[in-house]
Amino acid sequence: MKKLIFITVFFSFISCSKKETKCEDSELGVNCPDATFLKESDSPYVLPWEIGKTFTIGQSNCTDGSHFIGGYNQFAYDVNMPIGTPIFAIRSGVVIKVVENFIDIEPGIQDFALADQANLIVIEHEDGTIADYLHLTLNGVLKDVGDNVVQGEKIALSGNSGWTSGPHLHFQVSQCEDTDPRPNYTWIECESIPITFKNTKEHCHGLLDRNLMPDGYTAEKY
Repeated sequence: MKKLIFITVFFSFISCSKKETKCEDSELGVNCPDATFLKESDSPYVLPWEIGKTFTIGQSNCTDGSHFIGGYNQFAYDVNMPIGTPIFAIRSGVVIKVVENFIDIEPGIQDFALADQANLIVIEHEDGTIADYLHLTLNGVLKDVGDNVVQGEKIALSGNSGWTSGPHLHFQVSQCEDTDPRPNYTWIECESIPITFKNTKEHCHGLLDRNLMPDGYTAEKY
């Protein structure tokens, strides 16, 4: 009986140890070794999609693609989702820029010449950080410049506008050197920062792409 108890406790300890250290495992796809991510429970952000919905990440942070290390959007996320998917504010703030007059392109057409034709909404948070939501659908922005939005409020509809390989939401949080980037905010003049989300499963080094996390991430109540 004592031997059985010992074995049970031993394997429970091993299981807990693996759970506690799994974020140190490089096989989880930690692409940004010098980045500091907040613990999920301490994060001020929530996922930008509806509670109960699940989506996969097409491109994560610090990739060998457009989110390359050292680039202004190295900590951006591309979320695979159909055109017209509701988008929600990841944090409360004020809308400082809106573009919504470009059409959605045909899936599979990647044309860099369309890079400046992405519909978007930009929200400034109380700490001066900026959230960008890009590739929105034509007339898919639900807020106006100057509007106050609260975390979890519906702000837009996803699309396939601009330079894109297929329908998805590109979003990131950036820190700008200019303490007051309005009204001529240009996101490429700022640097993205690493973020986590308080309403989904463990991801202490950021959300992983669909190759490493094929089940995706579900937005949970918070």
